[in-house]
Amino acid sequence: MKHKTPEFSCRFRCAGQKSIGRLRKSNQDEIILCPDMGIFAVSDGMGGLEEGARASVYVRESMPVMMRFPLNEVQAPDEAGKAFAETIRMISDELFNTANTESHIGYGATCCGVWLYEDKAIFANLGDSRGYLLPKYKRTLKQITEDHNIAALMVKNGELSKSAAPNHPSSSQLTRFVGMKAPALPEYFICTVAPGDKILLCSDGLYGMVNEKDIARIMRSSRSPQTVCARLIDKANANGGRDNISAVAIQIVN
Repeated sequence: MKHKTPEFSCRFRCAGQKSIGRLRKSNQDEIILCPDMGIFAVSDGMGGLEEGARASVYVRESMPVMMRFPLNEVQAPDEAGKAFAETIRMISDELFNTANTESHIGYGATCCGVWLYEDKAIFANLGDSRGYLLPKYKRTLKQITEDHNIAALMVKNGELSKSAAPNHPSSSQLTRFVGMKAPALPEYFICTVAPGDKILLCSDGLYGMVNEKDIARIMRSSRSPQTVCARLIDKANANGGRDNISAVAIQIVN
């Protein structure tokens, strides 16, 4: 099914899927699909916290409600990016104020989302869930968002290769997340998109088990977003499925 919103210049197809994986006893991942708003996200509850699952549910329930206001107020892509990041910050602050304290963080989650606006894909994130773009005429997958964890800092400092980062012990040590003590500082990234481009949002349970070359190959060879999600999750589980897995796939069409 093709979708169209007043704010986005193209039509698009979308799908989302999640899996408990092969080793976990519960699924703390959530996906957010709001095609009528052109807004999508994944949220990964932090497994080391006792209420990680509730935190990701909080993100899933809050985002569609809190994005209604900026949806009708922004006038330009940069305004939309700032509003999207500010919404994630507000969700984080509200979660901290209602569920956590300075001395005890029991609720925490990642959030990585994309807002289709005009001819742009506007990504925003807190944590280590990722947003990718696969342009129509490119073979290489481009990571748009930046991971907020110690491993990513080590990569920036030249202490660790990017390919080794997803499975490094420090990858689980987040530097920013939803529910952290303020100030939470989400980042946003603006990309121009066109028909034929493909977008992927995913938790670390996917990219930690499937390398980017295989992700790109599956995205290129799959005819629909539903097939992209199903094949990526099957691949992650076949490679070990050590964590919960979530994926949201979007295809820009004419």
